[in-house]
Amino acid sequence: MERDSIDRIRSATFPLARRGYDKREVDRFLNKLADWLETGGGDQTRAELLRRELERVGQQTGRILTNAHEVAEGLRGDAEREARRSLDEASASADQSREVTDRHAAEVRAAAEAAAEEAQADAKRTVAKARAEAERIVDEANKRRADVEAVISDLEDRRDTPTAKPSAADGKPRPASARPKATR
Repeated sequence: MERDSIDRIRSATFPLARRGYDKREVDRFLNKLADWLETGGGDQTRAELLRRELERVGQQTGRILTNAHEVAEGLRGDAEREARRSLDEASASADQSREVTDRHAAEVRAAAEAAAEEAQADAKRTVAKARAEAERIVDEANKRRADVEAVISDLEDRRDTPTAKPSAADGKPRPASARPKATR
């Protein structure tokens, strides 16, 4: 506290009045107050005021920190719930995608198996047709060969026999031009 303020307290005078305060008591009190302020009592008061203010601020800070902690806990809880929800959604989406992919793979596999079976059946039919055609060609070739061999045999027989042969009906010889021709 300033020196001027302390001096004013020491030199303060009050008018005398009947039934008023005892002047000596008031002077004594003012001197004690001035001494107290002079020796740092003001500092002590300020320190007490500061201590109270700090205590009040500390309590307020404590409340703020408690509220901040509660808000942080709430936000953390919200974030955990949101993260859990997002994870659940992602997991469900992955499961759904996996199911769609598995179904598609099964469909593709089934289509490939069906195509392979059809191709195999087509190949068997083609082989069977080719075999049947080959057998027909071989049979026809064998038949032609037999026909050719018969013609050759007939020609060889004719070559070895005289040109005129008796007719079966009358026993008279037939000219060579009247003989039956071999068919091919």
